[in-house]
Amino acid sequence: MNEPGITKERYLEVAEGLGLTKRELELGYLKVCGFSNRRIAYMFGISEQTVKNHFSHIYEKAWVPGRKEFRKLFLKKE
Repeated sequence: MNEPGITKERYLEVAEGLGLTKRELELGYLKVCGFSNRRIAYMFGISEQTVKNHFSHIYEKAWVPGRKEFRKLFLKKE
C-alpha cells in the first residue's frame, strides 16, 4: 500500500523537520501509506472529523495544500 520509494525511515527523516506531534507523525505515516481518513479513524477509535482536523494541522505545518503534495514531500529526490 506504500508509495514506491517511501520507507518509514524516509518518512521520519523528512517529518522530523515539520514539527509534528507524536499523533500527527502516526497519522501522517498512515496517510502516506494510502489509508483513508475513515480507516485511520477506525484504527485509532476517533471520529473521521477528528482525523480531518489533524490533517488540516499537518498540512499547515508542512506548508502543503493537500494529500498529494504531502506524499510528494517523502519521495526520494534522485
